Amino acid sequence: MTIEKLLHWITPLMLGALLGLYEILHGLYYVLYGTPDQQRDYPLEIVLGLPIMVICLGGHWVIRRLTHDNTRTIWIIESILVGLVIYGFYRS
Repeated sequence: MTIEKLLHWITPLMLGALLGLYEILHGLYYVLYGTPDQQRDYPLEIVLGLPIMVICLGGHWVIRRLTHDNTRTIWIIESILVGLVIYGFYRS
């Protein structure tokens, strides 16, 4: 596996999708095995993790199609988008 192929799959939006998957699994764990207070509070993580994962995967798919699988361009566009989202969270 070359580095370019690895960089083609590990992009900023794919890392965001992994973050959404982590939130879903974390919430699911505490819903199934947590205390009664945790079972009440953690379903929100599942509900909020789903759109994060879907939006990141969909955005990656659209950008990949628009750039014709050019890895460098995908990284540049996705880095700018993720940077703008992070900037928006810090400014709000």
